Amino acid sequence: MRQRMLRARRSLSMAACLSTGSNQERKGMDNMITIKMAAADEAHTITRLMHEAFRHTTPPSSSLLETAEQVHQQLASGNELAAIALQNDEPAGMVRFQLKGDDLYFFRLSVDPGQQGKGIGRMLLEGLEQYAVEHGIKALTCRVRMEIEKNVRMYTSAGFQITKREIVERAGTEGIPTAYMKKELT
Repeated sequence: MRQRMLRARRSLSMAACLSTGSNQERKGMDNMITIKMAAADEAHTITRLMHEAFRHTTPPSSSLLETAEQVHQQLASGNELAAIALQNDEPAGMVRFQLKGDDLYFFRLSVDPGQQGKGIGRMLLEGLEQYAVEHGIKALTCRVRMEIEKNVRMYTSAGFQITKREIVERAGTEGIPTAYMKKELT
C-alpha cells in the first residue's frame, strides 16, 4: 500500500487547480481557489487549519490532540496524503486521506472558520474525487459525526450515502454517534 501511495503522489497532476467559476459570480467574489497536494513540510499549516476548524466541537475532537510533528511523520512516511485549498494563495482548508484498497478514505476535512460557507469544503471534495478518478479509485469514504448535521448534509448532497452507523466510546461522554459514508465513483 505504501508503494501505491508514493506512486500516486508522484503521478498526481500536481493541482486540481479548481476555480470557483460560477460560485465566484454567484457570491460576488473575485477570488481564485486552488487545491494542491500538500508536502510534509506543510504539516504546521495542515495542523493549524485542522485545530481551528475542530476547536469548538463538543465533545472535543481527537484531532485537537494531533501535533504538527505527527502529521509531518504521516505525510513523510507516505502513510497518508493531504491536499490544501488556497484562496488567493492563502491556506483556507485542507483534507487528509489514505488509499485503502479500491477506496480513498478521507478524514479531518477542515475549513478555516472565517472561510466556511464559501464552498471550500465542497471544492476539496471535488478535488478528492478528481484525484480518485485519475488514479482508478472506485469510491470515496469518510466517517462523520452525526451531530454535525451540516457536514452530513454536505456529504449527502455530494452523492455520499450512509453505509454504517456506530457509537464511538470516549471517556466522559455517552458515546459519539458517527456514520461511515461512501460515494461510488463511475
